[in-house]
Amino acid sequence: MVTRTSPSNDEEPNSDSSASRRPTRRILIRSGALVALVCVVTAASLFVAGRIPGDSMDVAWETPADVWAIDEGDRERPDAGDGSWLAGDILVQSGHNGATGQDAGTGRKVWEYRSPGTSKICAAEADVEHSVLVVTRDDENRPASAKWELCTTLAGVDMKSGREIWRTPVPAAPREKRPGDDKRARVAAGAGLTVLAHQELRAIDTGTGAPRWTAALPPHCVPAIARPAVRYVGALLACDGTKKEPNGIADDAELHAAAFDPATGALLWSTPIGDREPATWRSGSVRLFSADPLVVGTLEDTYSFNSDGRPNPPLGGTWSNSLSVVDGTMFYTTVLTGGGVGSGRKKSPYRESVLAHDLTTGRMVWRSDLDFDIHALHLRDGRLTVVGEDRALHLYAAPKLYLLDAATGKERDVRRFHYGEVPVGEAFEYKDLLIVGGRAYERS
Repeated sequence: MVTRTSPSNDEEPNSDSSASRRPTRRILIRSGALVALVCVVTAASLFVAGRIPGDSMDVAWETPADVWAIDEGDRERPDAGDGSWLAGDILVQSGHNGATGQDAGTGRKVWEYRSPGTSKICAAEADVEHSVLVVTRDDENRPASAKWELCTTLAGVDMKSGREIWRTPVPAAPREKRPGDDKRARVAAGAGLTVLAHQELRAIDTGTGAPRWTAALPPHCVPAIARPAVRYVGALLACDGTKKEPNGIADDAELHAAAFDPATGALLWSTPIGDREPATWRSGSVRLFSADPLVVGTLEDTYSFNSDGRPNPPLGGTWSNSLSVVDGTMFYTTVLTGGGVGSGRKKSPYRESVLAHDLTTGRMVWRSDLDFDIHALHLRDGRLTVVGEDRALHLYAAPKLYLLDAATGKERDVRRFHYGEVPVGEAFEYKDLLIVGGRAYERS
């Protein structure tokens, strides 16, 4: 006789358990996929926003956008008097209406200087070592129709307090309605002196505004540009030539590099500029980059001179606004053709590079090709900070910071700024902050 037995509960097929585990597995798989998707989206968002921890530059503080709001009547020269300097713990920024001083560590406004009456600032320079901002401005009683035509007042402003400490008249520009006319006196400040170049070269004390000296110039020469330094006042002289402008400079005037004693204004040396042919003024297309060592840039070449006036070998190539000269080496940016930046239709035939040249030999020490638009260059303690905008992406311009070794040009660090934040302007380092264009950044 066969006995039928029923399987015990322990021996029953586990169909219900299997069925219940299948949805659980699906839920886990879907949850894992969702978490992975969230992680990918978060990482992509951080990448696009430039907020990758340990890899980005975060905003510590920023200057309010309306600090130097442009008056409706001033739109023809919105950049008049623009400048920024770091004097100790104070960041000073100037515009056509005045200047402000901010705590460099917090961005808090410490002082504000406003041009008196109806006057506007035409230009601004600073003697940072002596904490004096030197502004060229209109007379406070000038008529509203004469903006930037009567830049006949020079004023010294204490960079620690914002208080105007002296004022003195400067030569008037020709009465021509040409905003930003370079025919007015050119002013530069530093090493305790403020020098004015306008048919004559004279210096005043930056701290008091008192006259110091008027230089004895070589025959048939007028100063085009001058810049003070501790050892001497470097100057660019325009000599001879025909069809002189009201400022005494002819378009075909031959250029001479010159140095003057900062204590007396006596001429120390004067050397013609040019290799095979003399360099000429050519409507002001000349820059005096440095006073000591004296470095001059023209459309054709860049020239430097020893402390006794002997010319060094020309450097060659073109130059840009981003330039620094330290210990006989010139660091600068230049635009090179070929290679290009970007891809597809947005690819540009140009790229910017950072170069270091030995002024004594004229030889290039190193070159670093950075495929982006360079906006700021800052040198400190053997580190060269380069800030620019990477245009390799189609949709976004990616602002980046490169930290280069000043001796070799090799990259030490690369960081990203947040998208939408394009740092442009003078760059300064203050403690652990990088200040560019009225914003302070800290490394994440």
